[in-house]
Amino acid sequence: AMSSHDSDSDSDARDDDALAGKDLYAVLGLERTPAPSAKDIKRAYHKMALRLHPDKNVGDDEAAGKFQTLQRVYGILSDDAKRKMYDETGRVDDAEFGGEEFETLYRYYRSVYKKVETDDIVDFEKTYRGSDEERKDVLEYYTTFEGDMTKVFAWVMCSEEADDSHRFADVVDAAIRAKDVREYDVYTKWAKEVRKKKAPKDPLGARKVKRVKAAKDGENDLMALIQRNQAMRGDQAENMFAALEA
Repeated sequence: AMSSHDSDSDSDARDDDALAGKDLYAVLGLERTPAPSAKDIKRAYHKMALRLHPDKNVGDDEAAGKFQTLQRVYGILSDDAKRKMYDETGRVDDAEFGGEEFETLYRYYRSVYKKVETDDIVDFEKTYRGSDEERKDVLEYYTTFEGDMTKVFAWVMCSEEADDSHRFADVVDAAIRAKDVREYDVYTKWAKEVRKKKAPKDPLGARKVKRVKAAKDGENDLMALIQRNQAMRGDQAENMFAALEA
């Protein structure tokens, strides 16, 4: 068995590698191989974002900075073209990430990743969904992505198209009427399709039971992903798993 001193130095070396290469996947607790799916990346991002969301860290400038760095990481990994470029070159624009910002976020990830429990996710969801904070996020991403609601759903935490499309369409339509945001053709087409479908009866309440199960499944999926990597990568992945739990 490996002594704790050895595993510590291994874990430090792995930290140094990740920091030197600015391994964006490592920040989200993901391995590069096998390549994580968009769903894996979204789940891992949301898990970290729950800890760092400005709404939960009022007045904490450090958390706000980490949240911005985390968003930039996700901005690359959630965009097919940017992710492909990053995967092929292993490089990110240095202007995009200062070394210190990246290091701070990575070390923070190492300290909290395992502490985000299912209950945290469910509790956050109860207060966030339907809140003014969620409404602001929907409109911010709507503007950023120029009406592309698929991207909005990728970024808004705790959101699912099946449950939330009608709610989000209501939010955006009201903002368009109030002239707070502009109307984009791509959104108008999307909203037209949404309105053809029946709205869920109780979108904020009906998901509670389902979400507890889904959050637990998410934890299990994450464990399965790590265990699959363990099997494929042997000791190296096993050491990483131990380091994550430390």
